[in-house]
Amino acid sequence: MGADSGIWGAIVALIGLAGAIYTGRRGPGPKPGEIPVPAAVELVEAAGGQFQVSPAIWRDMNEKIGKLEQKVDHLTEVVEQGQGRENRLRELLRAAMRVIRRANSRLEKAGLPEEPVPAELTPYG
Repeated sequence: MGADSGIWGAIVALIGLAGAIYTGRRGPGPKPGEIPVPAAVELVEAAGGQFQVSPAIWRDMNEKIGKLEQKVDHLTEVVEQGQGRENRLRELLRAAMRVIRRANSRLEKAGLPEEPVPAELTPYG
């Protein structure tokens, strides 16, 4: 019984694989109200190879795209400014750590006792 169930499992898996390949090659069909791609290409070719829309649609879409481009440009600028600030903060942090390391090594060489961590620094730990 164990060998038979393994064979049947393999057969079911092969059928499932064949179905997945067939479905993948066909691709999903158009959604309700949507023009299939080949039909849209045929419409453009029938219009002399030019895609035509009404002036009102063109103005509306052109305005929306223009606004999106402005927003993307603004966000790009903000990100670049943020990266510059981050790089500067990293440089300052590295410089502060060098100062702290030098001061710590001087204290160790002098044999001075450790100081407690100030209360102002505990929220950052």
